[in-house]
Amino acid sequence: MRILLFGSGAREHALALKMLQSKKLEKLYLAQTGAFSNLSEVIEFDDFYDLAKKAKDNKVDLLVVGPELPLAQGICDVFLDFGIKVIGANSNWARLEAQKDFAKDFMKTFGIKTSPYEVVKSLQELEFAIRKFDNPPVIKACGLAAGKGVFIPKTFDEAKKVSLEFLEGKFGVASEKIILEKRLYGRELSVFSLWDGVELKSFKPACDFKKLLDNDLGPNTGGMGACFPCVLTQKQKKELDLYLSKLKNALVISNAEFTGVIYSGLMFCEDDLYVLEYNMRFGDPEIQAVLENLENDLVEIFDKMTKKELKEVDLKFKDTPSYCLVLAQNGYPCSPCTGQEIKNIDSAEEKYGVKVLFAGVKKDDKSFFSSSGRVLNIVKLGRGALDDIYKAAEEIDFLGKIYRKDINLR
Repeated sequence: MRILLFGSGAREHALALKMLQSKKLEKLYLAQTGAFSNLSEVIEFDDFYDLAKKAKDNKVDLLVVGPELPLAQGICDVFLDFGIKVIGANSNWARLEAQKDFAKDFMKTFGIKTSPYEVVKSLQELEFAIRKFDNPPVIKACGLAAGKGVFIPKTFDEAKKVSLEFLEGKFGVASEKIILEKRLYGRELSVFSLWDGVELKSFKPACDFKKLLDNDLGPNTGGMGACFPCVLTQKQKKELDLYLSKLKNALVISNAEFTGVIYSGLMFCEDDLYVLEYNMRFGDPEIQAVLENLENDLVEIFDKMTKKELKEVDLKFKDTPSYCLVLAQNGYPCSPCTGQEIKNIDSAEEKYGVKVLFAGVKKDDKSFFSSSGRVLNIVKLGRGALDDIYKAAEEIDFLGKIYRKDINLR
């Protein structure tokens, strides 16, 4: 297969490396890529139509989309119009991530447990809605906010203040409408499900670490690390299987005609399982840990999905855990101090046997520099892998480097 991968972060870096291992891959192309552009040929483009035309000219068989924004903007619709198969939701089903009120309606329709909520579009609605909660509600931007559109207030005054900031444009159009949601307490996990229009197959659950600081303190981020797989009790496994059965049923009844990924952000409250959110792509940084553990040929999985033959795939994983640690830039997630030179990447990989993935990195002829809040991922598989990951984190050097010290299996 000739495959075009769209995206520039550590998730896409990991996907590229995994696909390059495949015997079924003839050629990999990259679009809107980052500092890992040396891995393969890059296609420059003006817009999605230009990219699809160039992909067609290069006899690309399949588009794989990493980030959420191009999905919401309809990149898959364009490529399908050009007769190119895709791994990614069309713009209609991308709304499960891009419009949280749409996702809540979907869950309500199909009896999928989620936290009680109110949709708010104005100050007047806010005053009325917030009175319905016994405790300060979680505040969520309804649209895409790069993983930063969630706030957990400590008081009702703080909830009102932050809600107004959201509604007045803190995240642009993404927070013109917000969700107020009852706060749940419990254990979070991430489950990636593959969907081919007929069959739903799910990876084992992963754990991610959303708070910036150790012991789950500090602001929410896009994720500071991940471990795979989570350890579940038998009762929790049954609850998870029941939920995934409901999700498949909902997609079948809805005639969900897309080929792609559904990320379920879940929480066990005691033994009851609730859906916190949906993403319509592989989650970052969880998928970096999962791919390090996956034994299957990823290109073969994608090929089966596009042929509606996902049922034939037996997902297999190694019998040791895998980990991903995020190195971020001081000031993340609000105002990261980017542009810092990054040193010792090669020596860290060689000394400790880790894989370093570029999350927010730019390069010139000689050096690498930080370009966003999350800068690098360090991944490794194995029971002693965490020690090597943390040694590598110390070895890699850039001004303002921050990372959590408590990434571990949960």
